[in-house]
Amino acid sequence: MNGRRGLVIGILAAFIVGCSLGMVGGILCARFGGHGGPREGGHGGPGPMLEMMEHRLDLTADQKTRVERILEESRRGYAQVRESTHAAIARELTPAQREEWKQMEERFLRERRHGFGRPPWRGDRP
Repeated sequence: MNGRRGLVIGILAAFIVGCSLGMVGGILCARFGGHGGPREGGHGGPGPMLEMMEHRLDLTADQKTRVERILEESRRGYAQVRESTHAAIARELTPAQREEWKQMEERFLRERRHGFGRPPWRGDRP
């Protein structure tokens, strides 16, 4: 009985952490104009967040390198939490529910990609 309770608590904790990280990521994307695909300039990675920090905080080259590394590590950590959360949820769903969930996620990603514009601070660059 305790093993089952521990599993349920673990899955619930992973779900809550995943939702929290997703919400923070969504807020950052909405605020700084992130999107699901490659960033402007043809590369993935820290993109708009680093660009905004460099612009607003006048980062040195060394600071930019260190901050970029921190943002990349954070992105990888988020991806790992998201994957484990998705795997835990998928184990709880029936095959039909998994298929519907996959379609829900695809719709969400499509809407998210088309819903965000350029961040307001990009236009004020000299």
